[in-house]
Amino acid sequence: MEKFTCAQRVLIVKTFYQNGESYAATVRLLRGTLGRNEAPNESTVRRLMKKFFETGSTVDLKSPGRRRSVRTKQNIALVRDSVAVSPAKSIRRRAQQLRLKCSSVRRILRYDLQCHPYKIQLTQHLKVTDHQKRRQFVDWVLGKLQEDDSFANKIIFSDEAHFHLNGFINKQNCRIWGSENPRIISEREMHAQRVTVWCGFWSGGVIGLIFSKTRKVKQ
Repeated sequence: MEKFTCAQRVLIVKTFYQNGESYAATVRLLRGTLGRNEAPNESTVRRLMKKFFETGSTVDLKSPGRRRSVRTKQNIALVRDSVAVSPAKSIRRRAQQLRLKCSSVRRILRYDLQCHPYKIQLTQHLKVTDHQKRRQFVDWVLGKLQEDDSFANKIIFSDEAHFHLNGFINKQNCRIWGSENPRIISEREMHAQRVTVWCGFWSGGVIGLIFSKTRKVKQ
């Protein structure tokens, strides 16, 4: 209805009431007054009258504009301080403590603070003798294969899953937010208390599942 002037809108309202509030009659008379190409159709008249009934005016309401962003200087400072204190805290937990939406906290971290979620790296400490033991094992296997062609059929391949009882870092769920990679390495005990589920297979079939509870070995 932007093409109709204020005077034309008043004329539409007057014509509507003067013709028994009939939309069809209003359109028909306006075509003779404004011309067939310039007159409104029935749906336009209905929208204009609905606006007049609800607001008492025929003027288009101004759009409230874009919603104010929560990425204010104050909220950005709150997120920056939170990251400085606890860089490994999740976005969900951080948003709960700061009383912000998760999406807002994520945008602030990404676009305002230029931070990136770095994945923690789990490592196992290797001793100097470990490399030598691995080489000795490889040489032993190669020697056995030369002595017996069917030696590989006698090998049992196994794998295990550990369920730690004192807490364990899941690197898939752990992220450290920062503008640069902190290169944080998490060291863990080699023989912490846990429950182990073991399974093996070889040319003769599958072995397991076998459950065992291991305790910390004192050295």
